[in-house]
Amino acid sequence: MAVFLSGCKSPKVTEPSRSGIEQLLLSDAVDDALERQDIPYVEGRKVFLSNAFLKSYDAEYVLGSIRAKLSENGAHLVEARGDADVIVEARSGAIGIDSSSTLFGIPSIPLVIPAAGSIKLPDLALYKSAKADSIAKIALLAYEADGAPIFSSESYVGSSGFHQYTFLFLLDVNITDIPERKRY
Repeated sequence: MAVFLSGCKSPKVTEPSRSGIEQLLLSDAVDDALERQDIPYVEGRKVFLSNAFLKSYDAEYVLGSIRAKLSENGAHLVEARGDADVIVEARSGAIGIDSSSTLFGIPSIPLVIPAAGSIKLPDLALYKSAKADSIAKIALLAYEADGAPIFSSESYVGSSGFHQYTFLFLLDVNITDIPERKRY
């Protein structure tokens, strides 16, 4: 009876190649760059957004955010360049993360156990910090379908940060401006 009633279940857990914090840092910096910007001269006009000069990490998110901003400013988005009155070209000067870490204490140490393998002992941190700060720099160029210039924006710059601190081995503090991360 014990054999039939016993069992084991292990859920399959997969991890994407990029962490959620990385993705949130980058997308939040893009959102911050575009948040307060108005895009002039597009209201009521058919607008095509070109990605020809946007070679960037998370380019799809950047383009989607610019499309949303164009729509908020009254543009009628079209899918074909030939259907547009206005062509808007997006470009990015930077979309990335700078990170740093500091540890005062004993770093993680691998411990070899003969005939059993090895384990890794955790950090013993009097003070430990891990900081990640993202930045996004985006600019737009708009022109009429015949090539006549409409506007060239200054760079829209946004940033986001996520900082983790550990004090006296146990006390963990997270400081961030990512709205989605503040909730948990």
